Amino acid sequence: MTGLALFDLDDTLIDREAAFSLWLTEFVDEFNLPSDALAIISRIDMNGYASRNLFFQEIKEMFDIDETIEELLARYFAEYPSFFEADAETIRALRRLRALDWKIAVVTNGPPTQMKKLEVANLLDEVDAVCISEVLGVGKPQAGIFEEAARQCGRPLSGWMIGDSASYDIVGGHLVGLRTIWMHHDRSWDSLELSPDAVAASISEAVNIILA
Repeated sequence: MTGLALFDLDDTLIDREAAFSLWLTEFVDEFNLPSDALAIISRIDMNGYASRNLFFQEIKEMFDIDETIEELLARYFAEYPSFFEADAETIRALRRLRALDWKIAVVTNGPPTQMKKLEVANLLDEVDAVCISEVLGVGKPQAGIFEEAARQCGRPLSGWMIGDSASYDIVGGHLVGLRTIWMHHDRSWDSLELSPDAVAASISEAVNIILA
């Protein structure tokens, strides 16, 4: 049986936490910030969910950085995506799916620079479509982004959604009738309203579930 597999990007196909840590270390060194800045800025980041404008506004004010918010944002969006990579096991797992005629799409919330992450991580040739919320004007958990991914893949909206976010990936997938796999990252599922169809620790494990 073949079908459609939709994957989240950050902390699903690529390790957002590791990339942010590398970027942050360089940022702190470049601006000669105090040793506790790493922990403070990590908290402000809120695992990537904090608005980047507010994120840099708070950092600028807290550490008295001379650059403007616009300059900090431009630097961030130019440099940050270069720290991403996809591990070989993830790429092999995606190739297993496509070799069996599955269509794969990346469905991600975020700015257009999400595409640069895919390019740097050498993932663009491993997927059939990329849907980015700020490019399309609609994001997870809304149905439109999932529908567009299926349209670009030329498949019915039937298959799997794989991601680390309960509210965006699992709820969104559930609302459009997809089966779901939650990337647990050593967390426990705590929602009483619904549950993912499966949980996985890696993309390879998720693909094994899909193909089982």
